[in-house]
Amino acid sequence: MSQFFSAGVAAEFFPRWQALVGAAREILERRSPAMVDPAETFITGEGKEICMLVIPHHWLGGVSLVIVARPECIDLRWAVVTDLRDHDQIDLGKVVDGWPSLDAAVQALDPVVVQELSRFIQWSCVYRGEAARPRRIRASLDLNGQLSRLDVVSEFSLWPWPRREVVERTSLSSTNPPAFRLPVPIGRLLKQA
Repeated sequence: MSQFFSAGVAAEFFPRWQALVGAAREILERRSPAMVDPAETFITGEGKEICMLVIPHHWLGGVSLVIVARPECIDLRWAVVTDLRDHDQIDLGKVVDGWPSLDAAVQALDPVVVQELSRFIQWSCVYRGEAARPRRIRASLDLNGQLSRLDVVSEFSLWPWPRREVVERTSLSSTNPPAFRLPVPIGRLLKQA
């Protein structure tokens, strides 16, 4: 039994999407991306019709590659997933590809997911002075020549404190974790899935 997508809602709850779940599991098992912990990948959804496969980066605080399957279409997107009380964070994600049907998605999924596993993520942490904890954390992705920003943590301040910014590059397939690590809030996410 695969360790990928074994958490959250059971795959059997989504009989319509079994082929998609199987294809995604096979890709992750074959590629085994270093920054993806199989125990942190999970399935959630809205009823039996909408299935969401969430693949978080182990150290980016919820930055995730998400496959969203709806009856009318299937898409692949990047989102910051830290709260599943509703699926707004997933809905507001940055779509990178989409397909009109299950068959089209299963056939095209492999090269697209493999490309996304290697997509560089710019991980930016802004600190106030010499503080150890960042006040702002964001992930940025180059999607079709446009820099798309995903805010992970943002503490607003009216004071113009001296600041320093630390920028790193990582991906789901990177072998080395970023220097500043923000664990996925997996306990809370699985309770809400």
